[in-house]
Amino acid sequence: MSEVSSHRSTVRKPFWHIHDRVVVFRAGRVTVVSFGLWVALAWAVGGAVALVRLSQAGLLPGSPAPFLAIGIPVLAILGSRLLEILVNLKAYVAAPGRKLPETGFAFQGALVLCTLVLIGTAETRGLPVLRLLDALALGLPLGHAFGRLGCLAYGCCHGRPTGSRVSIRYEDPNSKPVWKEGLSGVPLHPTQLYSALGDVALFLLLNGLAQIGPLREGSLAALYLVVNSAGRFGTEFIRWPRPTPGRLLKPFQWTSLGLFAAGLGLFAWSANSGPFDFSLSADAWRFVAEAAGRSGWLLAGSLVLFLGFGLHGRHVGRYFG
Repeated sequence: MSEVSSHRSTVRKPFWHIHDRVVVFRAGRVTVVSFGLWVALAWAVGGAVALVRLSQAGLLPGSPAPFLAIGIPVLAILGSRLLEILVNLKAYVAAPGRKLPETGFAFQGALVLCTLVLIGTAETRGLPVLRLLDALALGLPLGHAFGRLGCLAYGCCHGRPTGSRVSIRYEDPNSKPVWKEGLSGVPLHPTQLYSALGDVALFLLLNGLAQIGPLREGSLAALYLVVNSAGRFGTEFIRWPRPTPGRLLKPFQWTSLGLFAAGLGLFAWSANSGPFDFSLSADAWRFVAEAAGRSGWLLAGSLVLFLGFGLHGRHVGRYFG
């Protein structure tokens, strides 16, 4: 069977209202794209879970709420942009005037930069680092799942052409596979949807394990790193672009191996930590109530992410030019 078949996508029909819907509206030289709305929603949903878990861990009173709510979103934008540039450094060096105005982000860059800054901040403030990472890891996969739906809408992080009946097509001229790769109407692996489902499964796994009873601090965050990086490593085999001839692995497979190793290292670190009980009982409402008191900061973070990821220039995929 040829790599690209002529049948219609079976995934497109139930997800018509999500994928291939890029532009929300235009106002002069500014284009608002749906990806920014999805990322803002991702922060609100994942952050709400994380706030409840931070309250449960006794960390909300001592945590720097403005930094967590606004500083982390800013770092996420910077980290994801930086890794995108590093991975494609040759192209940026060869044509900086063309490449720098383009939009482009990489989640793993945000994950690394935010984690390093969080660890440093927790250490300086005397907060339990591993417990903090666990609390955040319990909400992160759910938020990431919503972010991947933003990828599905915009068309970034898409899969390679496929002859499988499980496929998705992009035809909107503003969708990234269309304007960047010329793949209009071509059935593609719906890798964004695979990743979103994987994130939901990881969210259920981590919170299910947390409900069992006391676990060593850091073990949940370590498991998140190991499972998430392994999933990304595998997904890269069917993600666009095709592998560069002569190279053993794609760039994000190497970064995934690095995160996998970091997860194993975090497991080793957690082996020397004490246990903490993240299981929820009937009095969990008090954690929800305390977290609700910080909802204003959560909404502020969503606004920062919307501005960072949702505003393009006159042309989709470019800040200006």
